[in-house]
Amino acid sequence: MIFILPALTGILLAASFPRASQAYLAWVAFVPLILFLSRAKSVKGALGGGFIAGLLEYFPLLIWMPPVLTHYGGLSHALAWFAYILLISVLACYPAAACALTKYGHQRCGDAFILAFPFIWILSEYAQSFSPFGGLPWLLAGYSQSRFLGIIQISDLTGVYGISFLLVWTGAGIVLLLRHRARGILACAPAGIAIILISACCIYGRVELRKWGDLHPHSKAAMLQGNISFDDPDSVQRDKFQDGYVRMADALNASRADLLILPESPSPLNFESDSNYRRVLERLAGRFPLGLVFNNVSYRGTEQNRQYFNSAYFLDRNGTLEGLYDKIHLVPFGEYTPLKGALSFIDIISKDVDSFSPGDDYRVVTIGSHPANVIICFEAVFPRLVRRFVQRGSQLIINLTNDRWYGDSAAPYQHLEIARFRAVENRRYLLRAANSGISAFIEPTGRIQTSTGILRQAICEGHFDFIEADTLYTRYGDVFVLLCAIISCGLVIGAGLHKRFNS
Repeated sequence: MIFILPALTGILLAASFPRASQAYLAWVAFVPLILFLSRAKSVKGALGGGFIAGLLEYFPLLIWMPPVLTHYGGLSHALAWFAYILLISVLACYPAAACALTKYGHQRCGDAFILAFPFIWILSEYAQSFSPFGGLPWLLAGYSQSRFLGIIQISDLTGVYGISFLLVWTGAGIVLLLRHRARGILACAPAGIAIILISACCIYGRVELRKWGDLHPHSKAAMLQGNISFDDPDSVQRDKFQDGYVRMADALNASRADLLILPESPSPLNFESDSNYRRVLERLAGRFPLGLVFNNVSYRGTEQNRQYFNSAYFLDRNGTLEGLYDKIHLVPFGEYTPLKGALSFIDIISKDVDSFSPGDDYRVVTIGSHPANVIICFEAVFPRLVRRFVQRGSQLIINLTNDRWYGDSAAPYQHLEIARFRAVENRRYLLRAANSGISAFIEPTGRIQTSTGILRQAICEGHFDFIEADTLYTRYGDVFVLLCAIISCGLVIGAGLHKRFNS
């Protein structure tokens, strides 16, 4: 029966994210799990409890994956569900490891070691940026708070991990207060610290919202949401991809946008090899003072040894290619097959080419007279990747994405909430052009200035500016995570030594 507690944590966390979007539940979600850790009889039991919490969080939140693997990846229903359960089982190992380490220290030092759990949890979240298959940090606890702008402003200091820490520390403080309330002031201290930290975040957030929320952007962009589907017949795709975007741009004549952005989408036409399509885009770019940014497949090498890249093209107002960015972090099973020898029976979701090659240059390209960058789709979930572009001088972040694969699921909403943090961390406007939605203008505060719906053709217009200032997070990165790592290692080692010297 005790495993009901970690199960409750998993359910509460799942309900904190879109589409349920009950973000307030995350502030108490960790209480059952931490209470379970304080009562668990062994490290093995804590490991199991953490695994259950992770499993019940990820299972409903990533439920959109099996249909994608079946419809676009060519897997049978049985194999798709097997792959899905295997994936969420791997992801559940991270909270399981955090719980096991915490229980190890708890057995040696008592309830005081519960306060180590928030630090250890942050390490488990950070580890998800690296594995499995290059990382899947999709649903870190802090992302649940994206709509609470006053809280998430500290992301320009700590990244999303600071918000996760606040949530877990609050849970730890509540548990210690419940278990030791008879001890008076000492039992109240962790909860009191939680209140102080939350209050400090709110004060900092109010100051930063006043500072960054009072901007008056001078430039205007238009993003064309074509809603192009891989399921469309080839003739329909070609029309939407070429003439459809031109027809949509024709509707902008009266609004005088400075920059036009086309999303990532299926590409039946190739900019480099199709001269007619190239002329269409060059003429389209000439209609906008800051030109055109769009997505297409690029290639290098000979026919016998050709590499393909998922790329972003920058055309200036003269239709001249100003720069090209090749996507660095590819989607496993979407753009390449990891462990291809062992997993060759799984087809990649993208059918543009058999497999893409990753880029290796954090390319910053001039738009007008200002440096800017593009991140493509899945890259928005990696804070350190986005930060590298801003470190190189980018003053505007453009996110080209195609969430059409996910249909009318929670995935497009989850993806948008994650992208909002990249704007806050680096204090940049983030222009998110999505093939099927949600397209959005995200301000440096994380506020959504304007957005579209999903699975529809739409034009998203809004204002933006180029920003030069750097945040502490941009300059120094995940220093907060490093601090958590040092504290965690020190506390775990200290717990081991404590047991040895007292045995």
